[in-house]
Amino acid sequence: MYKSKEIVSMKINCLYIALVCACLSQGAVAQSEGGFFSKLKGSLSSEVKIGTYTFKDGSVYNGEMKGRKPSGKGKTVFKSGDTYEGEYEKGKRQGYGVYTFSDGERYEGQWYQDQQHGKGIYYFLNNNRYEGMWYQDFQSGEGTMYYYNGDVYEGNWQNDKREGQGSYTWKNGSKYTGSWKNDKKNGTGTLVWNDGSRYEGHWKDDFRSGEGTFEYANGDKYTGEWKEDMQHGKGIYTFHTGDRYEGSYVQGERTGEGIYIHANGDKYVGGFMNGRQHGKGTFTWANGAVYDGDWADNERNGYGVYKWNNGDSYEGEWKHNQFDGQGKLKMADGTRYEGGFVNGLEEGKGIQTDKDGNTAEGVFKQGKKDGLFVEKDKNGKLIRQITYKMGRIAPNN
Repeated sequence: MYKSKEIVSMKINCLYIALVCACLSQGAVAQSEGGFFSKLKGSLSSEVKIGTYTFKDGSVYNGEMKGRKPSGKGKTVFKSGDTYEGEYEKGKRQGYGVYTFSDGERYEGQWYQDQQHGKGIYYFLNNNRYEGMWYQDFQSGEGTMYYYNGDVYEGNWQNDKREGQGSYTWKNGSKYTGSWKNDKKNGTGTLVWNDGSRYEGHWKDDFRSGEGTFEYANGDKYTGEWKEDMQHGKGIYTFHTGDRYEGSYVQGERTGEGIYIHANGDKYVGGFMNGRQHGKGTFTWANGAVYDGDWADNERNGYGVYKWNNGDSYEGEWKHNQFDGQGKLKMADGTRYEGGFVNGLEEGKGIQTDKDGNTAEGVFKQGKKDGLFVEKDKNGKLIRQITYKMGRIAPNN
């Protein structure tokens, strides 16, 4: 009986030793291959489970988790009142999700590393809506902005601004197609207004600047230089009436040297100021008459020479397109007058010479002899002294 118990005890001891050896052997294998318990732990941690996670900023996540971090689909409520509902990866918003701000703005689209990245739609508080590409929280790449007032922009973006090529269509039907920089029209582009007028050329910060052509709704056309939406520099303006101007512009007005050709054949070459003939200039009429001299406010003012097509001529002072001041009037038949003028007529002291060379010197009034006159022949010999009254010989002579 005693031996029997002893044998049983020995068997139990042997079994215990074998079990210990097996465990030690398993432990060695576990150490060489990452560990049995490590594998078990890893297997358990890779399981997707539903849980709650609090971020460092105090926002709270509820949803799918892996390895104690948000991973998969879930919802986060931020302390600011913002919410995010969508996909996570390793604790960061990644994949598709919807972020709603406390003020009502909303983003729906792709995320990467907690940033709006990829394709998405943003609803602004002012009712603007952007649909397109994003890069690190900025509108970047191809996208379309639908503005609250009905305007639409479709094209390239960079850092939330229109940049590159794009088209902007206003609600009223006007449309710009061309280059953008820093959210403004910059570079070359074409704008067609809803009234049919059209500009094609260079832009700078939303203004027509540089070389460009503007076609007006009434048929007029300007080609030349621009600055801040105004003709500035050299340009050619063609009127729908047939008139044509080529020359200098300053802030939208013909100013400087230029040539104006009228549809009827009249032509002016000279100075301009604020759109009017001003300074030195020559006007040639279609009938052959020519004026060369001073201009002011589109009128012959100052000193100038006028030649009629029949050979008559006037040289002297002008005021409001009329002889005014001192001047010389010569007729084709040889008669001439030298003296004062007022409103285009002889006035004041003057000398009248007929075609034979005889002279009459005295005072003129409204183009007529008025007062005492001394008449001489061509050799200077006195013919007579006689008094006139408004062109008639006075009765007391």
